[in-house]
Order: sequence, then C-alpha cells, then structure tokens
Amino acid sequence: MKPSEILLSCENLFFIGPKGRVLLDGVSLEVKAGEKIAIVGPNGAGKSLLQRHLSGRLEGTSGNVKLLGGPIGRISPINRAQMMAVMAQSEHIEPLLSVEEYISLGRIPHKRQLGGSENILEIERAIKLCGLDKLKRQSIQTLSGGERQRASLARAIAQSPDLLFLDEPTNHLDLRAKVDILDLIRELPTTVLAVIHELALVEDFADRVIVLQNGKIIADGPPAVSLSKKIVWDVFEMNRVDVSHPISGKQLKVFEASEHQINL
Repeated sequence: MKPSEILLSCENLFFIGPKGRVLLDGVSLEVKAGEKIAIVGPNGAGKSLLQRHLSGRLEGTSGNVKLLGGPIGRISPINRAQMMAVMAQSEHIEPLLSVEEYISLGRIPHKRQLGGSENILEIERAIKLCGLDKLKRQSIQTLSGGERQRASLARAIAQSPDLLFLDEPTNHLDLRAKVDILDLIRELPTTVLAVIHELALVEDFADRVIVLQNGKIIADGPPAVSLSKKIVWDVFEMNRVDVSHPISGKQLKVFEASEHQINL
C-alpha cells in the first residue's frame, strides 16, 4: 500500500446519544497509509467513540465512514477483520487459554486464506515482537497487567492488519513500560490510530495528533501544532512548558495542571 494512499476517511460524522446529546459533531478526517496518529482530548471528548465509528463497530447518526474508498458498512465483518485490528481498553480473556493460544486468536480472520505454517509464523512473529517468548506457555491469567497489555497487542499484531486501532494502550502500565510499548508500536509497519491520555508521551510516538473536545476536532496536525501552548491550555486547562534536557539538550515538553495560564 502506497504511503500517500487514503486508507480510511470519514465525512461530516455526527452521533447523537440516547439523551439527545451530540457526542460526535461533524467530524471529518482522512487517514493515509503508514501514519501514526494519536487521538487526545479530555474525558468525554469522544475519543473512544470516534474509534468505534472509524472501525465500523458503531454506526453514526449521519455522515459516512469509508475504508479504501468504499462505505465501511458494506464490507463484511470477516473482510474488515482481515484489514483492521482493535486493541480495546479492556476485554474479556478466557483464563484457561495459554498466552500463545490467546495470541493465535488474531489469525481467525485468515484461516481460509493462509496455510497452517503461515499462521504459525505470524503468531511467532507477534510473540517475539512483544517480548513474550518466555511466557507463551503460561496461562493468560498468570500475567501481570503490563504483560496482558503486551499479549493484547500481540494478538492484534498477529491479525496482520493494515490499520490498527489502540484504545489507551498504555493503560495500567508503569512509566517505562508505557514508553517501551509506544516505541514498539511506533516501529510497526502498520497504520495506527491510538487514543492516548498522557500528553508527554505523544510527541515521540505520533507524527500526527487529532485533538477532540466535545465531539469536535479542535486541531489536526503535527504534535508541535496540535499541542501548542494555546491549544493545550484551551482544551486541557494545562500549561505546556518547554525545557531542555540537562544532558542531551533535547527539547522536552512538560504538561502541568494550573489555575493560571503562563507564557514561557
């Protein structure tokens, strides 16, 4: 797939909740092959809801979502599953499964297309990428929260998707594990849309940031633009402070909650 090719798009997408509240308000965007996109915003901004629409798991009140130029609703679930994978915030995992058996579930959409040896190779690749080699025979219920996150990511990678949706992939992880898993995702040869809460982790991961507020896109562009001091204050009521690393000299962004906006 060519890097400039539009893989996914939505146009004037609205979603009205059961109490008549507008939860997605005229959202339009295009996703090109190979992009690593972070979706950020305050709680209730519509981040996870937008992902569910873009992945075809939920239908908008109006507007459209297209996958490779065609309406996503006309693509069969099995064909969609061959093209996109979803790593949700939380999912039920059968505790009797081994780690390897759980990861192998990612190959279900490809059973009719691939022989057994090719399935095994994809499963082993995902296990190795996520550093689960020594754990693959263990029961999934014996894993720590961070290990389960890696197993969920491995299951999604084993699906061999063109497009990967991640809803808070760093949830329940310690700081080093958060950095490691985002570095891993960054290196995947896959288009990624990830909902991320920690703004400080976004710049090293994403080449594009979509900022949502009250169901609307407030900003959509490179991290330096979407996470400008003004936008960070207006949307999150936080100050972005730029500092230089004392050793490397690398420019770092620190996000600080405050009652007053500062300009540094």
